[in-house]
Order: sequence, then structure tokens, then C-alpha cells
Amino acid sequence: MSEQQPKKKRWPYVLGGIVLLLVVVVAVALWRLDAFLLQRARTEAATLAQTLGRPVEIGDISTQLIPHVGVEVENVVVGAAEGEQVPLAELKELDVAVALWPALTSRGQDLQVKNAEVSGLTVNVVRLPDGTTNVSRLQEKLAQQQPKEETPPAEEQPTDLSGVRVDRAALTDATIRFIDRSAAQARELAISDLDVEVKDLRAGKALDVVLHAAVLAEKQNFHLTLHTTPLPASLIPVPERVELKSEPIDLAPLGPFLGAEMGLQAGTLQADWTAQLGAAVPGGTGPTHLKGGLRAQGLRFAGAEGGKALDVVVDTDVTGDIDKGDLSLQTLRMELGPARLTGKGQVKGLTTEKPTVQDFELVGQNLDPAVLAEYYPPLRKQLANQVAGPIGLVVRGGGTQESQALTAEVDLTPVRLRIPEQLSKEAGAPMRLTARLTGAAASGGALRFDAKSDLTGVDMRPGLLLDKRPGQTFTVDAAGTYQPESGKKPMKVDLSRLGIALLEYTMAGTASYSQAGTGAKQTTAFALALESPRLNADELLMTDEEIAATVGGPLPEEGPDDPKRFNGMRGDMSFKIGALRMNELDLSNMVADLKMVDDLITVERFTTGIYGGTVSANGSTVRLGPEAAQRPFELKAEVKGMNVAQALSTRVPKKVLEGTFDGQMNLSGVGYEMESLQERLAGAIDGNLLGGALTSLDIPAAVSGPLVKALPFAGKVLDSDGVTELSEQLPFGVTIKNGVAQLSKPITWTRPDAAMSFDGGIRLDGTLDLAGTVNLGPPLIEKMTLGKAKPTEPVPVALKLTGKAWSPEVTGLDVKPAAVAIGKMAAASVATELLGDKGKEVGKIITGGTDAAKEAAKAEAEKRQKELEEKARQEAEAARKKAEEEAKKRLRGILGR
Repeated sequence: MSEQQPKKKRWPYVLGGIVLLLVVVVAVALWRLDAFLLQRARTEAATLAQTLGRPVEIGDISTQLIPHVGVEVENVVVGAAEGEQVPLAELKELDVAVALWPALTSRGQDLQVKNAEVSGLTVNVVRLPDGTTNVSRLQEKLAQQQPKEETPPAEEQPTDLSGVRVDRAALTDATIRFIDRSAAQARELAISDLDVEVKDLRAGKALDVVLHAAVLAEKQNFHLTLHTTPLPASLIPVPERVELKSEPIDLAPLGPFLGAEMGLQAGTLQADWTAQLGAAVPGGTGPTHLKGGLRAQGLRFAGAEGGKALDVVVDTDVTGDIDKGDLSLQTLRMELGPARLTGKGQVKGLTTEKPTVQDFELVGQNLDPAVLAEYYPPLRKQLANQVAGPIGLVVRGGGTQESQALTAEVDLTPVRLRIPEQLSKEAGAPMRLTARLTGAAASGGALRFDAKSDLTGVDMRPGLLLDKRPGQTFTVDAAGTYQPESGKKPMKVDLSRLGIALLEYTMAGTASYSQAGTGAKQTTAFALALESPRLNADELLMTDEEIAATVGGPLPEEGPDDPKRFNGMRGDMSFKIGALRMNELDLSNMVADLKMVDDLITVERFTTGIYGGTVSANGSTVRLGPEAAQRPFELKAEVKGMNVAQALSTRVPKKVLEGTFDGQMNLSGVGYEMESLQERLAGAIDGNLLGGALTSLDIPAAVSGPLVKALPFAGKVLDSDGVTELSEQLPFGVTIKNGVAQLSKPITWTRPDAAMSFDGGIRLDGTLDLAGTVNLGPPLIEKMTLGKAKPTEPVPVALKLTGKAWSPEVTGLDVKPAAVAIGKMAAASVATELLGDKGKEVGKIITGGTDAAKEAAKAEAEKRQKELEEKARQEAEAARKKAEEEAKKRLRGILGR
């Protein structure tokens, strides 16, 4: 009997079948995924093609999930636009691989890119028959589609990319082809074999970027290496070392592709330069070392005078340490055609109190932009004829063994300047700057300096602010410390001495300026304290007429301003001026302390003598934004002993009022133009007019003329000196609304010969709208009636004052009740003379008309009061409706309707 055969195991077949099934499922899923991604990519490519104005094609996309997530894109082509014949760019393959497991377990927070490689990239730069290139045409099209930003975008915080790691990223075997079709015979050249590689890119580790290329050659002849400091979480690199090496390269073939504006026709480039940047770049630390140089020789540009060729030479062996204040110039030679900058020597310990200087010298020769433009004509357009003439520059070390310093001298006297909207200067007109660095202040690191500038030859009128002409004095003498930005320390300048001489006036004081942060978080702090014995701002500042003459036409309109331009500004300003003339005002012993926070300026203290009295405006405010035309302000002022006639003399054509004023003003408004103030000025003025007189009108005399004509007998008009005497003290209150000053309550005053009372208002343009009563005293009645009437009490007459304050008119005069009363008084006087005591009784019966005159005047006053109240009500209603309409318009604007 034969032995029983062992039973075969089936589980390997089952497992194999399951694995095979999974493989098939994954393959089908990847096949469908690839198809979906390819369709999606081609849809996006079609949209991009519309933007670029040229076809965009994608050949294939394949994905991989195991052992890593990968995507491979093949045969991407950005095609040619009309008339270009060859594609703009072709890409053979893009391969990206990301580790799967870390990405899954970290939910996408840990991204480990194993490899990201672009291979076979070819970019074709074509110069077309019209001289343009396909690249410039693409740039113009993209610029046309770029939306205009109304406001600058808010600065965003750097993204935290600490979870991203790239083991390798590379661009291999790339080519940039240059095809010139502008001539009858097309020419072609290339930068080929272009390789860029980055390895181990991650936060906390330094980065090396290496670039090699064959520039117009068969083998690689251009090499660039960039080494950074350890990368931050944002992966934004800070360069630490740069190495540039280039074998001689003929630049002439590249000239046509650099643009007609440059016009490069010939030249060669060779470089062997290493830069250890250190603290010389923001965020860097440590010493700086520049070694080697570069040479660009025989550079010839179209339009150069006489075909002059330009040689550029940079040769350096320079070591510096900003933190220690050390600088060593073993070799420094920079040549740009005839212009040259050379240096030698050493400086040690500039950031200490006692630096040492050893044979230090930095000299500039033939630094004339106009001469350089003869070699490089595009410089003329860049300079826009703003600078011409040799600039003198010398920096030397000197001083005693105990006190050494660096002295820098910049002489712009031979230079002609035309800086738009700032200044101008003719060649030969004096303009010099001298500065001395004398080490660091004892307080820690800030460099001490003193500087003097002479701007005598400069014309400042193009700046449309200072009326300073060539030949007039303008010097600045300053001394202080400079702290460069370092770590958390902001850049700061402290001027312990600031002296300014402008024309015949002098100012002296201190100042400081510091700046920290960037973008929306940037803060600027400043302080300024100046004193002057005498200033005439009307002479120093340009008038509107002078500005119009300078620009050769009407005043330039102020464009829209950035509403956030003052954000982050913090400042304190202090001024003490013995005598100041400004806007035709003469101020004496002016003291002002101002504080600025963003666009708000607050007057912490302001006192000055003016018009024989004093004014203080503590607590007043003004906002500088958000628009140039808007200047919302609040004025809180106290006035003592101010001569009213002097104060009004520059505002009205004729003398209006005499006396001195004591009082308070609390006003608010927008802008400083009269048109705006007439519409939006509001607030109150309360005070006393002492020893006052209305010099534009003799009210009793003005009333007497019509009154005498209305008498039933001959009389005499009162003699007039054109003045109405007021009481020794005349308290009053004014409420200002919508540009109209309305009396808070009637003003009343009594003189020996008359008493007067008025109510109403006056517009800011000087238009009167007053109503009141004049009570003519017995002495005046006797004068007007030539003694025929002898009243025992005043006779009231109702009237209105209209017209301009300097030329008022008496209107609305109702003299009939007063004339009747005076006629009866005259009859009573005759009866008394004829009948004696019995005549007095008859006179009382006759003069009952006096009461009627009083009642008539009272009725007229009440009528006028009602008219004023109704007018005020109507104006308030109109203002309310206007505000409602404006609110509706703004709401419609918000809703887009």
C-alpha cells in the first residue's frame, strides 16, 4: 500500500490572490487618479493660456502612492504667440516625491520632500523683427491685466514652515536659448547645461544653493554659490556667504536681448569674488569680508560719444566688523570708466569711546554722472538731467593720539542739480557737507558725530515750501549720536546740538528720530525742541502767488493721500520764539508744546502775546488726516487784554470796533479755508469787551435823521462822529453754528444819553443780522427838537442793523410812534409854559403817547425775536434734511445701489 500524499496548503494562494487583487485595485485607482489630475491640469492650463495669450499644453501626469507619494509631470509646453514661431518654454519632466507616512501621521504638518527635480527645461528668448522680445511682450500683457490696488495690502506675518523639509531640489540640464530674428539671417546662442541644486532645506539648518551654467560656451564657465545662516521657521534665507566665479564671457552676443534701452554692443565679463556678508545684511551677524573682484572690460553701448568703451573694475580685500567698529581696507579699488573710488588703511574700535585710525583714506575721483553718461547713454534718461558735475568725496582719519576721528567731506559745489519738487543748484554755487565720527558714546554703542552743511548755493523754491533763493544763507550745524538697527534695538539718531541759520534768522535746539519694525507695524518716534529770538514765517515760506509763479500756472492740486500715512507716528515738539510773524500776525514770547500720536496733534501748552494781550490754547487738537483737505480741529483758547481793533485790522477793510477783549473760545471745525469754516465752524465765545466803541456807525445819530423828518415841527439831526460808545464793560456770549455767530442773549448797554439792546447774529463773512431798540435819552430829544420837547424819560425806537460790519446799515426803522410821542411832549411843554401848574396836568394827558411809543417798540422787538426764532428753526430743519440725504447717499454707496 502506497504512502498517503500530504495535503496541499491553500492559504498562500489565497493571500497571493488578495495581494494581486489589491495591486489591481490600486493600479486602477491610480489610473483613474492620473486621468482625473491630467484633465484638471489641462483645464487650468487652458485658463492660464487665456491669461498669457499663448497656448499651454501638458503631456501626461502620473502618480505614485507607495513607498512615497509622488507625481510626475511630462512634456509641458508654453507655446508661441502670434509671429514668434517657437515656444516660450518647454519642460520635459517635473518629478516630486513626498514621504507618505510622516505626512499621514502628522495630518500634513510634517512634509518631507524627498526629491523635487525639474529636468530638460528650455526657455526660448526670441528677438523679433521689431526689436521687441517674446518675454517683453508677455510682461506687457501681464501688466495690462494686473488690477490697480486702491490701497496697499496689509503686511502678512511670515508663514511657519518649520514642518517642511526638502532633502533635494534641483533644476538640471536647463537651457536658455537666445534667438535673434531681427536680422535677415537668424542667429542663435544659448546658456546651456544650467544646473541649480539645493540639499537638506529645513528650519534650523544652513542652506547651500549651487548654480553652474555654460554661458555662450560648450562647458560650464559660470559658478555661483550661496550659503545662508540657519533658516528660521519661515524658511526665508539670510545670505551669509556668496561666491561668484566666471571665466571670461563675451557679452556682445547677449546685447540684442538686453533691450534697445541698454544698447550693449560689446564687452567681456570675468569674476572671482567671495563675500562673507555677516552683519552687513539685515539679520546677519559677525564680521564682513570681501575678497577678490570682477572685471567688465570694453563695454560699448549704442550712442556712446566717439564709441567710447567703458571698463568696470572691482578689486576688494576688505574686512569689517560692525559690532566692534573695525574696518580694514587692504585693497579697495572701484573703477567705472574715468570715475574711481579707492581706499586704504584701518579703523579699530569705532564703537568704543576711543577709536584708533591707521593711515585711513577713502577718496572719490571724477565722480561725474554726466561724464559717465557719455559712456553709457541710458544713464542720461535715468538721471533725467538732474545731476551733472564732479562730486568731491574724501574720508580720512585724523586727530591726536588721544582723540582720533574719521572726517568725511562731500563737496557738491561743482555739481549742477535739478531735483524735481525739492531743489535746484547751478554749478559753482556753494553746497558742502562735512561730518566727523569720533567713536561711541559712553551710553553704549551709538556712534558720536558732528556735521555741518552749507546750502547757500541751493534754491529751495522747487520744493514749494521755503522761499530760499540761491546765495541766501542756509546752514545746518548738528552733533549727536547714531545707533544703527541691531537685533531688537531700533535705528535711532539723537541730536544733542542742532543749529539752523536760514536767511537772517537762527534756530537752535535738539532733536531725535528712531524707527522700528516694518510695514504696518512700523513705528516712528521723534522729538524736536527749537528756540529762536525772531522768525518771520511770512518771509521764509512761499505764498500761493509765489508757488504759482514757480510752477508756471495754477497751484498743483493735492492728490488723494494714504489715510494710514501717519499710523505709528509718535512725536513731541517744543518751540520757543521771541518774536514770530506768521500769516500777517505778530506774536511775541510764543511757547508751544505739541504731542503727535498717529494723525492727532494735541496742544499741551501754547501761550503767546498778540495784539497787546495774551492768548493760551492749551488742550486744542487738530487731525492731519485722513485727507489733505480735511483738518478737523478743536480750539480751546483763553484771551486776555487783546486789542480788538488791532485784531480786526487785517481781516476787515475798515475799522469796526475798539476796546480790549477778555474771554474764552471753544470752537470746532474742518479745514482752514473760509468756505469750509463758514459751513462747518461751530462752538461758543464768551467774554467781556472793555472800553468798547462801535467805530463804524453812530447809532443815535443814524436814528435821528429819519426821526427828525417825521416830527410835526422843525428839528435838528444829531451831529455824528461815526462812533457809538459802548459801556465800560460789555459782557456777551456767542454761539456759532453752520458759520453763523448768534448772540446767546441780547447785549445791552447804557450811556448817559442813550441805552441800547440788540439780539441776532453775524455771519463769518461779516454780514450783520441784528435787531434791537435804541432808547434816546432826554438830552438827545431836546437837541433834536431844539428844546421844544423836554421829556422826563427815554424814547424807544426799534430798528435793525444789516450789511457788512465795517459798513452797517440801519434798516427796519419805525420812527412814527416816537415822533408822535415827541410831538405830544412838545405840546405839553408849551401848555406848561402857558398855564403853569395847571399846564402840567394837561401835559400828562397829552404825553400819554410816550407809553404808546414804548409799546410799539416792544411789539417790534417781540416781532423781530419771533422772526429770528423762526429763521433759526428753518435753518435747523434744513440742516437736518441735508444730513439725512447725505446719510442716505452713503448708505446707498455701501449697499452698492
